[in-house]
Amino acid sequence: MSNPGKKEKLQNATHYDGKVIIGLTGNIATGKSAVMGLARDEGALTIDADKIVHELMDRDSKLQEAIAAEFSSRVRRADGRIDRDLLGQIVFSDPDQLALLESIVHPAVRREVDKRILESDAGYVMIEAIKLLEGDMPNACHQIWVTRCDRQKQLERLRVCRGMETSVAANRIKTQGAQEEKVAFADVVIDTNGLMKETKEQFDTAWGRLPAPGQAEAKPRLNLAPEPLKRPQTKTEATAVSPESTTTESETADVSDLTPLEMGEAPEDLQVRRARPNDIPSILLLIQQSSGGTIKMKRSDVLMALSERGYFIGQVGSEISTVVGWKIDSQVGRVEEIYIHPPEMIGVTGTAVIQEIQKSAYGHMCQIIAAFIPNSAPDDLRRLFLAHGYAPMERSEMANNWKEAIEESQPEDSSYLVKVLLDTRLK
Repeated sequence: MSNPGKKEKLQNATHYDGKVIIGLTGNIATGKSAVMGLARDEGALTIDADKIVHELMDRDSKLQEAIAAEFSSRVRRADGRIDRDLLGQIVFSDPDQLALLESIVHPAVRREVDKRILESDAGYVMIEAIKLLEGDMPNACHQIWVTRCDRQKQLERLRVCRGMETSVAANRIKTQGAQEEKVAFADVVIDTNGLMKETKEQFDTAWGRLPAPGQAEAKPRLNLAPEPLKRPQTKTEATAVSPESTTTESETADVSDLTPLEMGEAPEDLQVRRARPNDIPSILLLIQQSSGGTIKMKRSDVLMALSERGYFIGQVGSEISTVVGWKIDSQVGRVEEIYIHPPEMIGVTGTAVIQEIQKSAYGHMCQIIAAFIPNSAPDDLRRLFLAHGYAPMERSEMANNWKEAIEESQPEDSSYLVKVLLDTRLK
């Protein structure tokens, strides 16, 4: 028998009271289902966002109509259900079409996830979603868990467990972001390269450290508002670039009259780590301080940035003074955002972060690192990179993939310096 009073109370709730919510993500075939099974064995409510998508495509007539309207009636079967195989052929080979589909589906998925959390009596909830880190879902989570494994292991699992051809499996892996981007702000990372018992050992350790449901901070409900559709740009829109924003080969940093920055002795309590969602308030403050208030960002802006690239944090004690955005693609590492405050920490936490980035670059077999430096940045920032072996390089001197990476990534009003790690240019 239904309880109208309880139902109304749930609908009016602003937070998920009395629950510990864990967000689980990771790229395809990295072992998320195994971790979900372990959580289920502990009595947790487990919510698989991908399965919800499948259920909605089978039974939600409004969603079916919206998908058919954007991707043609061919993707809808005679009984109304969405032909997921046909739809997959369209979206998994085209990032723009995939983004459009996600903007249609994600609001419906959030509504269903919200409903299940509110209606469950379970004290622990685990939500699994490949796209967990995009949107506001991390705001509802006490911890973010990420599964990872080697690419070869992913391919094997897709071929053996799901019967995919190697080329299809490789394409599915390629359409997803680099694993490092998810690992970058995980509270818990579970490596699934080994045996199941090794995965369970990691799970048990992390699970044992969770707070009790009654002691955990109540998390806000998911945003249930619809989002604008992300339709692909037309050819005219995509290629319209003003002459003022066109990059040229002269945009290397001018460091001809600068000497390398001298480094101070590192404090004992200095540390460098990856940024996590709970660092967002500190990151927002640092951005405001380092830019003198000229850069204004919201929490949602930083959360979206965290989903697009990794961020290194440099701090002394509990005081964060450096945040640097870091991305790797096509064997080119890119330093895309640099925030340091106070300025005297450029040679301290700034140095430590640059050194950690170089370790990451070597570990991922990068050929070069390109550092994009705002034109308004102080000279000491350029001197910092000079001290670590960065130098100007004209694009005409670069290997093709280096040049393309810089052309794709360079922000407006910035210059760049390059550090060559593995020279692939023809001699």
